[in-house]
Amino acid sequence: MVKLGITLTWSLPDHASTERLGLCDDMTRLPNGDQMSFQTLPIEVIISILTLSLDVHPVPSNILRVHSTWNKALAPILTSHIRLGSLTQLYFFVKTSKLHGKPKAFSLRLPGGSIHFTGRARAEATLAAFNSGHAEEKAESDWIKAKIIDNGGIWACLRLALLKCPVVERISLQLHSFLSDPDLPKITNALNIVNPRSFKWTGPDPGHHISAAIVPKATEHLFRAIKSWTKLEQLTLTNVSFPSPPSICVLTGAFAFHSHPVLREIHIGQAVFVTPESVAALIMNISSLETLTLEDTYSASIWEARIRQGNVLATLKYLNDDDERKKRVNQVLRCTARLERIIGGDRG
Repeated sequence: MVKLGITLTWSLPDHASTERLGLCDDMTRLPNGDQMSFQTLPIEVIISILTLSLDVHPVPSNILRVHSTWNKALAPILTSHIRLGSLTQLYFFVKTSKLHGKPKAFSLRLPGGSIHFTGRARAEATLAAFNSGHAEEKAESDWIKAKIIDNGGIWACLRLALLKCPVVERISLQLHSFLSDPDLPKITNALNIVNPRSFKWTGPDPGHHISAAIVPKATEHLFRAIKSWTKLEQLTLTNVSFPSPPSICVLTGAFAFHSHPVLREIHIGQAVFVTPESVAALIMNISSLETLTLEDTYSASIWEARIRQGNVLATLKYLNDDDERKKRVNQVLRCTARLERIIGGDRG
């Protein structure tokens, strides 16, 4: 909420742009009939508005070129947290020659199936781009997809983007992976060049949707990259499918023989094919772990029952009740349910 003086109140929705707010016009009409120029607004208000526009502009750096005052105020904001919300922004960021600063955070959000253009779709995108002479007008469709392909695909572009953020500490991905994608092995190459303190990969769909954004093969390549993250403190994975039939190796292999001395929190949500044995092993292998949250996590498909703390403790039934390992499971593990179903699984 931005308040101007006493008589004017503007509500600024998330991801609002200056154009959608009507602030690209020379004058903005106030409730009392007077008019106010955008340029006459207090600089603090302008910066608040323009900060929102950085998230939605296809080339955010263009906003900084409007005025030296904007450049001075927005440059630290733009470079401290890189936020990419489309294929267009990803492509142009990869092509950026130099960053004025060292980003500490990196976010990539690609909604729906925007990254799914493999096989026939790749050929169609390339052909359409070849026949198109209006690159700027087709940036979000065929042309931009062809450009992404030219640079090695989504995961190769992600690697190029992260190479521009060598000291990044927080990484957030909101995008789908696909079983038919032949480039999934590139996930490991893209992510093993960083050593973040916090990593989060969730699905881009609304929270009430049940979907697998991280398919089994992508999960395997993701955990291969996690092996090298010695600075990792927080790990969040949702909408994730582990390999089937369930195996203990994928989840625990990244931690069993690799040092993660400061990893304190792991959150796994809306996950399938997670075995209770792998959960127990995960807790035992990470001595620094303080909290492991399993939210809507299933040992098989979503039509089966969720994993409960008792399921994990049952894998340690050969131990005495006062054994420190059992106590540690009770101390660290949290099993929760967020989504409810009408039938099946926990409902019977």
